[in-house]
Amino acid sequence: MLPDKKAVKNLFDFVCEKTKEPNIARGCAADESVHHYIDVSRCAEKIASHCGLDSHKAKILGLFHDYGEYIERTVPGTFHGTAGYDEMMKLGYDEIARVCLTHSFWKGTFAPEHFVYDKKEIERAKELISKMELDDYDYLIQLSDMLCCHRKFVRLEERIDYIIKKYNRDPKESEGMKKAAEKLKKRFDKLCGQDIYELLGIK
Repeated sequence: MLPDKKAVKNLFDFVCEKTKEPNIARGCAADESVHHYIDVSRCAEKIASHCGLDSHKAKILGLFHDYGEYIERTVPGTFHGTAGYDEMMKLGYDEIARVCLTHSFWKGTFAPEHFVYDKKEIERAKELISKMELDDYDYLIQLSDMLCCHRKFVRLEERIDYIIKKYNRDPKESEGMKKAAEKLKKRFDKLCGQDIYELLGIK
């Protein structure tokens, strides 16, 4: 189930209000998160419209994929993925709940040491996802999230370099990240019948 137009506005107004303050833990400026939500939404809608998916659904999923971030900002140890999943399930929006959870695991790993979040929450996410069969919408939001950085659509390498620096990760991890991200991109290159970079005007 997805929210209707009025509910989308109310949810987005709410999450914008909640993310007015900088997220120091994740190194986000006060308005950076809101721009990211909008960019991922636009990206997902654009790709969906060229590969036979529901572009309206993709737009909404992209807009709220990081919904749990406002909780992560204020509750130490919180993982925005499981937090967003819990909140959206309470509201009855199970399709959004899925992507809140699945978008963070585009690398295909649940190794706790690869994340800055509470290990128990990563294990919980792993258990929840193990009961799901990921579909093209899950993969679409994973890819769209990886194509948005610095308030624009970017190549995967730029986004990965940003992640490595932001979370102080070992630069050696970048190669594995790039392979996982490229696998996602190739999936949608094929579905769209064209290079996603060209579709999004990424140079």
